[in-house]
Amino acid sequence: MDTRLICATNRSLEELLAAGKFRKDLFYRINVFPVYVQPLRERREDILPLAEHFLHLFAQEYGKQIKRISTPALDLLNQYHWPGNARELRNCIERAVLVCTEEVIRTYHLSPTLQTAESSATDTNLSFGEAVAKFEQEIIVDALKKARGNMLQAARDLRISYRIVNYKIKKYGIDPKKFAMRSAGK
Repeated sequence: MDTRLICATNRSLEELLAAGKFRKDLFYRINVFPVYVQPLRERREDILPLAEHFLHLFAQEYGKQIKRISTPALDLLNQYHWPGNARELRNCIERAVLVCTEEVIRTYHLSPTLQTAESSATDTNLSFGEAVAKFEQEIIVDALKKARGNMLQAARDLRISYRIVNYKIKKYGIDPKKFAMRSAGK
């Protein structure tokens, strides 16, 4: 029989061995080619690709038409400290896919753990009006990204008038040209 055994742990086997809490013979059998992988909080550049991978995996598994994760939701994912590493991120994205009824995962689809003030530096003292304005701004920015900065197309996608989109863009100080250039550069 030809077998390979891959083991993983979040504890130092050397320390457990020294403390007499891990068998020496087992340690020497499995310690042929040790690989150290940093925790996710030390590999922030891996959060986005992993989140997108899990999004596509679970969207397919659950038959959802979710295309992407919104920028504010990505910011929230990047700010979190991930004590459960990639496994916690996987569970977080699976939950978001399950509760999402749109084509975009937004901050409110993410786990409440990520949305606490301690983990995300979120201002919990927002008034209702301020919270609605923040949400409205996020939706308009998403529509402009999708429409590559085209305000008329964004208005159509949102099913509101061009005049309202124009008003909201001015109100929130959003620059639609920024999204046209970003898309053209891709």
